[in-house]
Amino acid sequence: MGPRTNDPTTDEIRTGTGGRAIAFVALLAMAATVVIGLLGLILHPLIIALSSVGVVVLVAGAIVLVTTPGGRRFAGGIAAAAGAVAWIWILVDGDAFLFTLAIALGTALSTVLALLALRPRPYRPAPQHAPTPSRPFLLLNPRSGGGKVEKFELDAKARAMGADVSYLEEGTDAETELRKAVKGGADLLGAAGGDGTQALVAQIAVEHDLPIVCIPAGTRNHFALDLGLDRKDPRRALDALGDEGEEILIDLGWAEDRAFVNNVSLGAYAEIIARPEYRDAKFTTAMTVLPDVTEPSARSGFIVEADGQPPVEDPQLVQVANNPYAGPRDPAPAGTRPRLDTGTLGIDVVAYTNPTELGDLVAQALAGRTIRSKAYRSWTGQRIKITSRDGVVRAGVDGEAREFPSPLEISIAPATLRVRVPKDRPGPKVGWARVDRRIVARLWAILLGRGDPERT
Repeated sequence: MGPRTNDPTTDEIRTGTGGRAIAFVALLAMAATVVIGLLGLILHPLIIALSSVGVVVLVAGAIVLVTTPGGRRFAGGIAAAAGAVAWIWILVDGDAFLFTLAIALGTALSTVLALLALRPRPYRPAPQHAPTPSRPFLLLNPRSGGGKVEKFELDAKARAMGADVSYLEEGTDAETELRKAVKGGADLLGAAGGDGTQALVAQIAVEHDLPIVCIPAGTRNHFALDLGLDRKDPRRALDALGDEGEEILIDLGWAEDRAFVNNVSLGAYAEIIARPEYRDAKFTTAMTVLPDVTEPSARSGFIVEADGQPPVEDPQLVQVANNPYAGPRDPAPAGTRPRLDTGTLGIDVVAYTNPTELGDLVAQALAGRTIRSKAYRSWTGQRIKITSRDGVVRAGVDGEAREFPSPLEISIAPATLRVRVPKDRPGPKVGWARVDRRIVARLWAILLGRGDPERT
């Protein structure tokens, strides 16, 4: 167990022939731009110097605007606009038009190529050798996601793929239906519903060593997002039932004897996600609305304990995720998990004591920066214990309110959940890699087939 760090295997870098070719052209464009700039500087020193500054400001601002979250994007937009105005003015009034234009085009081309070369590919777990299911069972919730089952005719496609279909109507007990299907010989379990239903399916499937299929027919479908499924068209998930599917192994979280596929939230976080307006709140979003739901003097009554970590008393926020969420320096978007097979929980704890600490936390969260505060702790591990002074631990498990006797132990079972997914799937979301002063060295490493040093 240790502090959370960037996982070097989170994303595959474009180190194949195509990626190396892009890196080569990017370096070539950079070299050509430098040569043109030096030649122009000799012939037209003042104009080239000023135009180069304008181009640098423009490109740097555009990079910040595209690749960074939070308030820095606004600053990047202002810088890009100022650089563009300065460069255009010099271009119109200067007598080195061709040099200025060539520098701008060369800088733009090398920047775009560098971003493409450095952009990681979505991580894909290795497929397992497993037979295609012959008796899949699917539980469809007609009300889930505003009626996606009917809208996308999921039942018709499921039956066409050979699945036995049952509907989760009012009064139907999902667990009973799933266990009945197992007794009837089902060799795969699946559900078209929200993440709470997906967790129930996963729990029963693991008990019987069966694979599952996740059909993103809920409202948010966080689990499907991190599996890399197409959330806009849930019909594509059903391709996993046939020869166009493959099986992968991922981890499963446990809150005592209850499985979870996304996270367990405690303290004010559980209250926040219970509110309709913050139902889909990410951890950083939750911190920005903390003043609305709690005071610094409020006490949760929890004690958080984990191996290798000092205990935390009375935290306002606790989130324990089945695999860590992406950090500010990761190319994956905030609120997503780049991998579901690291074998570790992602643990975030906020325990502030005064309004100043809270204000600092909120400011850093809004800016999208790595949070550095004694009131915030983040680490990864395989087990955590939460003790409540009143004997009851109230938590949100995959967005559903639950109560557990104290103490509550949360753990992770690595590589235990078998999941059928389409071979042709979008994959987890990835963003643009951060660009820094080591860009030439990073591109050179990719050209040599070593991968981006920032990610390896």
